[in-house]
Amino acid sequence: MPEHTEDEMDAVGTGETKAAEADAVKDWDMKPDAEGRLPLSPDLNQNGIAEEVRLVDLDDGQELQILENGELIHRETGYYAHAGQTSVFLCTLEGEDYLLRYHPTMYQGVGSYSYVLSAFGGNKEKVVRWSEIDFDINFGSLVHTGFDPESIDVFVDEINDLLFYSVQLLNTEEELQGTFEREGRLYDSLWWLDGWEPNFVRDENKSLRENLEEFQTGMTAAQEPLIPEEPDGLPITEPLELAFYSGAGAWSTYMVLEPDGSFAAYYHDTNGYTVYVCPYYGRFGKVEKLTDASWLLTLDSLERDTERCVGEEWDEEKNGHTIHYIASEPYGFTDADEKALKAGAQFILYSPEAVGHEPGTELYGAVRFQMWMHERREFIDSGDKLGCWGQQNLETREGFFTD
Repeated sequence: MPEHTEDEMDAVGTGETKAAEADAVKDWDMKPDAEGRLPLSPDLNQNGIAEEVRLVDLDDGQELQILENGELIHRETGYYAHAGQTSVFLCTLEGEDYLLRYHPTMYQGVGSYSYVLSAFGGNKEKVVRWSEIDFDINFGSLVHTGFDPESIDVFVDEINDLLFYSVQLLNTEEELQGTFEREGRLYDSLWWLDGWEPNFVRDENKSLRENLEEFQTGMTAAQEPLIPEEPDGLPITEPLELAFYSGAGAWSTYMVLEPDGSFAAYYHDTNGYTVYVCPYYGRFGKVEKLTDASWLLTLDSLERDTERCVGEEWDEEKNGHTIHYIASEPYGFTDADEKALKAGAQFILYSPEAVGHEPGTELYGAVRFQMWMHERREFIDSGDKLGCWGQQNLETREGFFTD
């Protein structure tokens, strides 16, 4: 990699044209030789010994290998089926070599972008810089979580500054690779901003932030929000038994939802002989139909079914053991600050027929909620259905499901 002066580094992202830029980006996509060796000799562990870089093909991906004197000192594996998780670069700043991992993930209109810049002095990885940002382009959806053009622009400017001084080592992320090939250099121009004609057309004469702002305006106007139908009752005639848990640890919340909108639930988290508990109950008042497989529920009341205050502790003897209890909040019915929800908080109830394969379907864009499913699945076409009842807390995107 060519070295750059501090003046050149300060100019990155300012729009200035420099001869050094052409030198920095001309070899961004180096090709391995017949034995998988890349034409690079970095010194990632900063011990003065040049390393060898190899790229090995796997059946379903690639493996990046860093060797020193023939000994493997680091490896990174990328699989083609896991988009956004396998973009790795050699970044050289002020003569020092770093490993840059860039994870730009976009799924069902929900973006989760992050990067980590690491040093390997003494063969120990040390993170020297990192950043992440989440956003959502499902502007008309009830599960839309936010889109901040300024924050996205700042993040992209940071990663492009680092990519300017980088060469690609491993990249199995198709959309990102396509962006690089289109731009002719390592530069993320956000591929998802294209292809929305006539609602939005990128203007190359405007800054990224200006394009993001116009994208937000145009797509918000184009994506009409879902309007609930007149209030109706719950679509069930028998009680529903639903559970909220992660699949890891010894905590869970179980609830029973009645056809009249009332519910009772019990949360517990066991850690040895210490147990956090919260029995609670409440009622959904307004029930509005969204689609044939989803309903918007508005919380009318929520009460903890105990006289003990949150945080209060006490002991009980059970089966010859002393159990230490701690009164807790009603998990599953809490807000982003883990406090009990207030009246007016909203949930969405999904029937087993709910799908999420395209914009406008019940589960499209509800990525965080999908992560709480007891049996993980992807929604690729109309045949991929939820297969059980689900209830999403719109404050936290957490979910209850029937088994």
